Amino acid sequence: SLFPRPRSDLLHLAGSPTRLLERSRARSAGAPMKRGVFFDFDSTLTTPIKIARFNRYAVADRPEIFGNMTAEEIVANFGGLPRLARLRALLTALREASCELFIVSIGFRDPCILPHLRAVGLLDFFPLENIYGQDSRELRSYECVKGRLIATLMAARSWSHEDALFIDDSEKHIRAAADICEVLHVAGQGLSDSELDHIQALSCSGGVRDLVFAERGTLASGDREAAGPEDTYN
Repeated sequence: SLFPRPRSDLLHLAGSPTRLLERSRARSAGAPMKRGVFFDFDSTLTTPIKIARFNRYAVADRPEIFGNMTAEEIVANFGGLPRLARLRALLTALREASCELFIVSIGFRDPCILPHLRAVGLLDFFPLENIYGQDSRELRSYECVKGRLIATLMAARSWSHEDALFIDDSEKHIRAAADICEVLHVAGQGLSDSELDHIQALSCSGGVRDLVFAERGTLASGDREAAGPEDTYN
């Protein structure tokens, strides 16, 4: 087993999207499928854009922004129509593989996350009781430490470490959950095509543990590219 491992030993991989998917598939043979997948929202499902009239990025801890975005801005905040199609394809594949899907975010669930998921047709993939934000009693009861909530949800389902995958762009949240379940640290501002392919290969066919993808070169352990909003909304 790769666990337990030092927290500093989170793995960064580099290469083209094709090479990354080949590595993921090569390592997935014979590994168990995931029973649950936990997604962050901002900069994971979304790719936050800057709204000029607010001079701020559109992230889910800003209800005053999320509540006043146009339909076109909401789509752009998910990366545009082609990326939304990729997200739907992934979520469909996960659901067909009997993965239970969750969102665990420090954004606001009711005024921000739910309306935007509904607007782009992604809400139906997530049971309402599986969507958590900073306004959710369950997440607040764990002082908004995502790993603690995930551990409780997994224990209630008798899931082991290998049964679940947690995906987030925040290294802080990834490190806090690394001993609880398998983790994927999003390398950029939102899941890339290669990361979406990797999640499908890992979750629907099994795969490797604790992968951090960097499509634009190898990153030193713990480094991140500075592009757009940072950990204030993860």
